[in-house]
Amino acid sequence: MSAAKGDGVRCFVAIEIPKPVQALLKPVQTRLQSLGKSRDYDHRDGVLSPIRKVSWTKPGNFHLTLKFLGDVPPEAIGVVSEAVENVAATQHPFSIEFGGIGAFPTLARPRVIWVGIKHGAATVSNLAKAVNLDLKHLGFPTDNCFHPHLTLGRLRSPVNLQPLKNVLRKYDTIDGATVSVNEITVMQSQLHSNGAIYTPLNVCHFSA
Repeated sequence: MSAAKGDGVRCFVAIEIPKPVQALLKPVQTRLQSLGKSRDYDHRDGVLSPIRKVSWTKPGNFHLTLKFLGDVPPEAIGVVSEAVENVAATQHPFSIEFGGIGAFPTLARPRVIWVGIKHGAATVSNLAKAVNLDLKHLGFPTDNCFHPHLTLGRLRSPVNLQPLKNVLRKYDTIDGATVSVNEITVMQSQLHSNGAIYTPLNVCHFSA
C-alpha cells in the first residue's frame, strides 16, 4: 500500500506515553544538553564537543513507535485501523519500564539519542511483530530491525558520546518511568516548521 508523498495521511502505530512519564524525560534531555560543557567525562577517553544542533523531542510528543506506516491513502485509514484493532483484540495488558540511554547507530557517531526499555522490551517487540504481520497483508513492508525506544533527540551532526558512557549509566534506571499498556494507537503525524503534531486517529484497546 502506498501513496504519493503529500497525497496521503502520514501515520504510524504506537504506544502512547502518559504525561507524568513524559515529564520525567525532560530533566534527562536537559542534562544531555549540558554534557560536553562540563567536567563530567574522562578527557583521557577523547575530546567531546558540546551536544549542539539537536532537535529535541518536545514534551507531549514522546511515543513508542511500533510501526511507521508513511503516507496512507485517506480511504485506506479505516482498513488499517481495523487491522490494528484485530491485533489489539489478541493482546493482554502489560507494563514497561524505561531506562538506559543509547544512540543510533552508535554512541560514537549518534544520529538519534534514545531512552530504552529496561523491563518489557520482549513483550513490546512481540507486539510490534504482530502489528507487522497483520499490516503485511495490506501491502506494508515488514520491519526487520525493530528496537523499542523513545526518541529523546535527533542530531544534525554526530558528536562522539562514547566518553560519556559512564555518565549516561546514571539513567539506567529512571524512577517512576513505568507505563501500564492496555491499548495501541494509530497516530497521524503532521510535520511543521516548529515541530510535529501528533493526532490519534484510532485508539485500539486490548481485549484479551
